[in-house]
Amino acid sequence: MDVSVIIPTFNRADRLSALLEDLSRQQAGDLRYEVLVVDNGSTDATAVAVRRHAARDPRVRYLLELRPGASCARNAGIAAAQAPILAFIDDDVRPRADWLAALHRALADHPDIDCLGGRIEPQWPVPPPRWLTSAHWGPLALQMGRGQSPVIDRSHAAACLVTANFACRASVFRELGGFSPDFRRDEDREFNLRMWSAGKRGMYVDSVMTYTEVQPERLKKRYHRAWHHVTGASHARLRYRDSISPSGELDESMAASGRRIGGVPGFLYREACAHVSGWLANTLTRRHDLAFLNECRLRYLGSYIVTRWREGLAAR
Repeated sequence: MDVSVIIPTFNRADRLSALLEDLSRQQAGDLRYEVLVVDNGSTDATAVAVRRHAARDPRVRYLLELRPGASCARNAGIAAAQAPILAFIDDDVRPRADWLAALHRALADHPDIDCLGGRIEPQWPVPPPRWLTSAHWGPLALQMGRGQSPVIDRSHAAACLVTANFACRASVFRELGGFSPDFRRDEDREFNLRMWSAGKRGMYVDSVMTYTEVQPERLKKRYHRAWHHVTGASHARLRYRDSISPSGELDESMAASGRRIGGVPGFLYREACAHVSGWLANTLTRRHDLAFLNECRLRYLGSYIVTRWREGLAAR
């Protein structure tokens, strides 16, 4: 076996069927691969759909993991996988026909790389609103371009290789363990940070291509507001902003240095003040897309700061 594909799924039997068809038709040459579908306690026809595909394609296997959360589902797939390369894709994502070949080739061409993340392009249900610029792609789980350096490691740790389109050498999981069940959100970022802290290296590879159909509710501002609020609290638990320097380097010593107010680094308060100023200026000049970006960042920072305050109070 060359590659094990792991798909965590919950109540998306209709979308899952299309994904399994795509995986069965991969232009993979002589690559040997398996597809592990991990049902995270679905109540729809997921099991029936997977077993129907497995009857036609013996590479497809059905696994059941009743502990809730994508981390638990992915870990069950990792435990059952047979290949040295584990590829992860979400049940609402569709791979290009050469997806498996591209990720396998990228890891073979770069033996110094431990993992990679690929491109995730949107398929819009309707034309997106004018305010929804690329600055708002985080809540849509899109991944296109990673700055000037495709390498992501301790020195370039600000970006996250998301598990919707991700491949990793199985040896990394044997060394570091799987995804943390303590995180129902940002489990991929938590694993990323654990890898960079251990000296592992990742890469963004544009040719490892997938597509996601953007859900209509994600085109509304209320979804983006809620996403930034929840993500801010999750990042606070990770100490993410406490350990990433302004240049994007992972620096765990930051958590014990610098001026702090209520246990929160002072630069986060300054950043929040800058977004307040930006929101006022952009609102007055009717640059509403930029004003909404300021608002979202304020929601993120406010949630981050309040979560850290609450943790400090609980500790005392």
